[in-house]
Amino acid sequence: MKILVVTGKLAAEDVKKAVSGFDVDVFVADVDIAAFVTPEIIKKINLSNYDLVLLPGNAKGNWKKLEEETGVKIRLGSIHAADLPKVLKNIDKIELSHSIPACRLLYSIIAKETIDLVNSDKERILYPAYVGDVVIGEGRMKVIAEIVDAPELEKEELISKIEYYLKSGADIIDIGIPIDCEVEKAIKSLKVALDCCNAVSIDTFDSKIIKKAVEQGVHMIMSVSSENIEVLDFITSQAVVVVSRDVSELMNIIKFARKKGKNNLIADCILDPFPNLFSSLSRYAEYRSKDKSTPILMGVGNVTELCDVDSVGINAVLSFIAEEIGVNALFTTEASYKTKGCIKELRTASYMARAAKLRKSPPKDFGVNLLVLKEKIIQREKVKASKLTYAKKSREFVRDPKGDFRIYVHGKDVVAVHDSGLGIIGDSESVVKEIIRRKLISRLDHAAYLGRELKKAEIAAKLEKSYIQDEDLNFGIYKD
Repeated sequence: MKILVVTGKLAAEDVKKAVSGFDVDVFVADVDIAAFVTPEIIKKINLSNYDLVLLPGNAKGNWKKLEEETGVKIRLGSIHAADLPKVLKNIDKIELSHSIPACRLLYSIIAKETIDLVNSDKERILYPAYVGDVVIGEGRMKVIAEIVDAPELEKEELISKIEYYLKSGADIIDIGIPIDCEVEKAIKSLKVALDCCNAVSIDTFDSKIIKKAVEQGVHMIMSVSSENIEVLDFITSQAVVVVSRDVSELMNIIKFARKKGKNNLIADCILDPFPNLFSSLSRYAEYRSKDKSTPILMGVGNVTELCDVDSVGINAVLSFIAEEIGVNALFTTEASYKTKGCIKELRTASYMARAAKLRKSPPKDFGVNLLVLKEKIIQREKVKASKLTYAKKSREFVRDPKGDFRIYVHGKDVVAVHDSGLGIIGDSESVVKEIIRRKLISRLDHAAYLGRELKKAEIAAKLEKSYIQDEDLNFGIYKD
């Protein structure tokens, strides 16, 4: 296949360097910015020797029409030159688009292949556990999400949290019951969950609540130990999570339960936070080496909740370790702001871990990842200016006669409130344009300030961080 890669003058050297190892030609259009390549420019090129024309990924035009007119396949390439090698290596695997950049198309295809691979994996251990319509011990690790103190929530708030957890990727919803909770209050919250979800567990040591929950049709009972083992007498088909930090004791309880005809069992060695993290992980490895037939649950939330470190990396590494050990379910919660997003992180990590195991490769280049503030490749254009001068810092402040604004974050949106009391809500660009349309601003420096602060607020909203006007967002290390 003979390929022509089209670019602009500013990116020409980067593009030529990126494709140097491939049998392709490069055409440098007479425009500085590659995105400004138009159909008129392409019409002037002799395309008779080419099977495919790769355009800049963000070039705009009716490329389908031009393809029909020329009889040559004309498709969007990558936005950045650095992604061209990956596109060219996979050129025979993907159908390029007239409207979607090849790099994004490629990543989405790779991601779908990864997800399909993991979803098609039906490998089971000898005694899988059945929790409603979820099988623990088959395929990837399942994510169990606990709603802490669920009975204390109003019905609407509980439903909203369940829906958020399910949307985030939870396979099973766990109803966390506080100590000394009234039976009827606990069961009321359980009924709400059973109406919303097809796989529900309840987390309590209270035998009265467990008995009532079984009668209501709960799918799994968490936290059965030597201290409340009598609850096995009235548990019927429900899955049971048996817990102990002692591997021998845990195995004995599992054996005892099986003798009583209970085979829907899950073992939990209890994951402890640092400074006992490694020893508790060792317990899991020891248990799996001695019992390869019973599903294992790992409470990853014990670590993320008790560690002042961003959860995304912790969840990823613990998931990879869990998969390597042979764990079948990951348990977490989002009880605090710093653990917000843990369910989605574990769901993604479970796919990455399983895909890596199936492909016998490190968990990378799967199209799904947990890179949030860091990137695999830094995309930076070289500075091209005839002259550079450093901007002078100035603390001069002149109030805009049209009035000032206070900026806030509201959910995923930003809000600018004018001195007049009018609040404008939306994304940062829309808010600025609306302010200009309403003529609520008259100074260029004020407009620049507003744009800067609104974008900071928008970034804070997306990252679910605090935003305080005129203060820098905190991305630093060693800061309280």
